[in-house]
Order: sequence, then structure tokens, then C-alpha cells
Amino acid sequence: MRLGHLRRLVAIASIAFVAAGSSIAVATPGSATTVPLRISIKGKHFVNGAGHVVRLLGVNHTSAEYGCVDGFGYDDGHFTGADAAAIASWKATAVRVPLNEDCWLGLNGQPNSSEGADPPLTRDGYRHEIVNYVAALNRHGLYAILDLHWNAPGAQVALEQQPMPDWDHSRAFWTSVATTFKANHAVVFDLYNEPFDPTDPRSGDDQDPNDKVTWNCWETGTKNGPDGGDPCFTAAYDENGQKTSTYRVAGLQSLLDAIRATGARQPVMAGGLDYANDLGDRDHGSAWMNHAPDDPLNQEAASFHNYMGKACDHLTCWNGVLAPIATHVPVVTGEFAEDNFLQRKCNAPRSTFDARYMAWADSKGVSYLAWGWIVESQAEKDADGCSAFYLIENYSHYTPAQPNGVALRDHLRALFAPPVRLTRFEAVVKTGNRVVRFTLRSPSTSRGSITGRTVHTYIVNGARRHVGLGSVAFTLRARVSKAVLLTLTRRAHRLLVRKRQLAVLITITLTSPGHRRTVIHRSVTLKAR
Repeated sequence: MRLGHLRRLVAIASIAFVAAGSSIAVATPGSATTVPLRISIKGKHFVNGAGHVVRLLGVNHTSAEYGCVDGFGYDDGHFTGADAAAIASWKATAVRVPLNEDCWLGLNGQPNSSEGADPPLTRDGYRHEIVNYVAALNRHGLYAILDLHWNAPGAQVALEQQPMPDWDHSRAFWTSVATTFKANHAVVFDLYNEPFDPTDPRSGDDQDPNDKVTWNCWETGTKNGPDGGDPCFTAAYDENGQKTSTYRVAGLQSLLDAIRATGARQPVMAGGLDYANDLGDRDHGSAWMNHAPDDPLNQEAASFHNYMGKACDHLTCWNGVLAPIATHVPVVTGEFAEDNFLQRKCNAPRSTFDARYMAWADSKGVSYLAWGWIVESQAEKDADGCSAFYLIENYSHYTPAQPNGVALRDHLRALFAPPVRLTRFEAVVKTGNRVVRFTLRSPSTSRGSITGRTVHTYIVNGARRHVGLGSVAFTLRARVSKAVLLTLTRRAHRLLVRKRQLAVLITITLTSPGHRRTVIHRSVTLKAR
């Protein structure tokens, strides 16, 4: 999908919404009980079966990419309805499920039962497990994102992430997966987990220029992109990071074409380079927009992975790269997590990375799914150190783990919690015109603040601007009226005395347990006394 095509798509979608004479409604968790669990892309949004905007918010349930090649099971043993219910209880809307190319296709002796899996693992059993888990997710109102996570060329077993999809098997993988799920419109296809260029110092240390993966290779698997040319080759690696061979790259366009050839119409996600962290770091997202596979159905989203220490782990990059893309197509953060500063093997300082990123993504309509819905042993935690990205402490109660699990669960629940309501709001200027007395009441015990500014602008220090009124913090007891006194700034006081009345905009910010942070705006006229 070229940049010009993206812009044309946005224009057409905008015209369609205007012609319909209606705004886009936003769905919340639970909507799936009254509308079909269906997802598609309309303009820059995902929409459900009723046409309401939805975002993919949730978790990655890791294990189906490695359990089947490690020989102990198709997954961690928790691809169940109880698991789906627990995820849904966090107010998630989606689960990303990483898959293994060899296990799905039954290649290279996979899946195997070397660790005593009983009954023995089979290709058909692996497929059945994934189909059943997707059905369980859907029953609990959760969309499923199926991700080609581990692959390998030729006779090499898929034990690790490779730089790019392989020409040998990846197209066949998506032909089979798309055929299996094409009747399920509550599924999204994530074309390839984390593409990367092994010769890029940000991603690897390969010194062989013949292994380079360019944006053209990423798009079409050829040196000249859509213009063709020689096929691209890159290096394959084993689970220890040692180079094993070179292989022909399958560009993301070929994977999308394989999906569409089956008749499947589901949305697809395309992750950028540098482990899906680079969507155009150097050109404000143009690299992704100019090279994204061309989908005739216009059902394509950008996939971004966000971890601390990567090039695009900060606000400037999010605003400069992701935000421009999000004005054209949906952006899905397929993976994110902050360094686990609580682990004894991690020396990282305490962080608010998760909270900051989710708040930013909420403001831009960007989707996000945290890594990973898994329980780790103490030995695994010690081995992972700062990268101990587990979201839950146990499977008995699905207790959220600090810091990532608690941050995600609390944020999602707050996001979809009811707002704090005000049942009384009055504003009166007290004698002397220096203090405004607000009378407030809420059904909920809450904390908050009041700020304000003039509606009109005035000349201040030679420039025309709004005049601030000041601010004050307060607490409210449930169903009890309270007087809150705001002392006006000196400039606001003088202006009120001179004008005798001022049109002002008051902003009340409220927080309360079990409610989302609520911002209320009220326009009032202050009258001098």
C-alpha cells in the first residue's frame, strides 16, 4: 500500500462517513454481547460488526511458538476457556497468539514429543489446539491476532526468530492459516513477528553485506521492490544466534497475496524493521507508508513493537513516526513492556514506561498488547533479568505481576470504568472579588482539582492571550456537598474588577477508585460583587 494509495483511502473513507451523516461510535468491552464479534478496517480505524470503532487492547499469550518444538506440549497448557475469561476480566479486547511455522505445517519432524508429551504431538493436533483457543477467546468477546512468530528455511527447525519470512515455507504457512480461519471474522493476521536487518547495528552484528535486508526486501523480497530485480537473501540463525545458512526472503507482499488468494478478507498487520520498532525512524514514518504491502481490500494496519532501549522508545519518536502513520491506517503495538526493575537480576531504575506509553496511545487511538501472558519460575526470572516480561504470577488466580501486569490490568480497567459524576456544581464570586466559591457534590468519594481560564483573550504583556484563574485541589466525600475556594490570580482579579463580569472555562479533574480519570468542562460567567 503506497503513500498515495493511503491518502486516497483516507479521503474516500472521510467522504463515506460524511455522506452517512453520522459520527463514529466507540465500542467498549462487553459490546460483543450485543453485536457480532467481527472486525475490519474502515479508514484509520478498526470497527466491529456494528461499525463502532474498536481498538486491539490486551496481551500476548506466548508458548505456542516454542512448546511444540521443545517437545512438552502444543503450548503452556493454558489455552483454555478459563484463561480467556481471565484475560477478558482485565477488560482486554484482544489476544495475540504467536505461532510456529514448522508445527503448523508439520515440517522437519515438528511438533515433537521429546519431553514426554502424551499423547504424542501432531500437526493436526497443533492446528486443533489453536482453532479451539481462538474459539474460546471469541466466546469471551476477544479478538484473536495470529502471528507468524518462529520460522526457518529448508530443513532447519524453527527454533528462533529469523530476520525475515522464508520463501520456502512462509507463504504456505499463511495459505493454510488463512484457509483455516477465513470464515472467522473475529481474527486478525499479523504477517511476521519482528522483521530485522542483521547487518544493522541496532538489530545484529552481521558484517556480510549480502545479508542486508532493505525496505525493498521487506516489501517484496526483491532488491528493487515493486520493480522486481534479483531476489533478496539473508542469514538464518540457530537458537544460540549462530549463523547456519543463507536463505531467500519472502517479502510481506507475498504473504499478503497468499492470504488474499484463499478468499480471506481479515485485516492484516505489517511490522517494520529493527524488530518492528522502526516504521520510518528517519523519515517520519514514510518508510513504512511507502513500502507497506498493497492490499486490494484496504485492510492493513501498521505493527509496532515498543521496548525500552530501542530507538523509538520515547515521546518524540512516537509523535514523529507513529502519529503520522496513525492518521492513515490503524497502528497496533503488537508487543510492549517496560524493563522489570523489580527483578533481583535487573539494575534498571524504577520506570513509568508502561503508563506513559498507554496514555499516549490512548490519546492517538493506537492499539497495544503487552508481552506476555505467562508465568515464570524464579530461575526463568533470574535468567531473564530486566527482560522478565511476565504479566501474571500464577494460573490459579491469574494474579497480575508487577510491574507490567499490574500496570496493564489497572490501566485497562480504568480505561473502561465509568466516569466520576458531579451532581452539583455552582460558582459564586465572594465579596472582594478575590475568591471564587465552588460548591461541588458527587455520588463517589473522589479527589480532584479545579483550574480555569477566560473564554476570551486579552492583551497581556503586549500579547493577546487567555488569562488563567489559578488552581486548587480538593477531596469530596460521597453524596456530601463541599465548598471549594479558588483564589484568583492577581491578573484575573484585576480583570474581573475592571470588566465586572468574565466568561470563563472551568476544568474539573476527578479521580476515584473504580472509576476512570474524568475531566469535566463547565462554562460560567463570574460576576463581580
